[in-house]
Amino acid sequence: MSVDERAGRTAEEVAALRERIAADSLTSRRDYLRLAVTMSGGLALGSAAVAAGIFHRHGDGTAPPKLVTAALAPGESIAFSYPGEEDRAVALRMADGTLVAYSSICTHLACAVLWRADRGERGELYCPCHEGVFDPRTGAVTAGPPPRPLPRVLLEERPDGIYAVGTLRSGEEA
Repeated sequence: MSVDERAGRTAEEVAALRERIAADSLTSRRDYLRLAVTMSGGLALGSAAVAAGIFHRHGDGTAPPKLVTAALAPGESIAFSYPGEEDRAVALRMADGTLVAYSSICTHLACAVLWRADRGERGELYCPCHEGVFDPRTGAVTAGPPPRPLPRVLLEERPDGIYAVGTLRSGEEA
């Protein structure tokens, strides 16, 4: 005795049930193509949105000047954000009066870079994660694993303070 016979179904009911199940499970070529095009379009749109965000974030657009501090004495440093609030940077006034600023994000694994005035004659920019060391005058790597110099932040001294006015990529000259 079959399951259908035990359930009390007739041969016609079983045939109708099988036909309905077969019709529901079929996907036409048109439905398949519609699904494939929709998914491809969604993936392309998502990829374009991600790429646009990356290019906008790291593009060559210019940010407006931002006041860093009113004054910076020789041997002092100040942490600030530029060009965006999430972009950490540090400005330094060397003992001889030279004013420089760099991104304070290590080019190795994006750890925080710290100004250490007590290291060496001129001090150093130091990444404690993997002992990366950068020259405070040029941003160049002097020790450790960082592959590139620190990106530079351009500063401008004005009567009312020190302003960040632009950025340069690693190794780029003003």
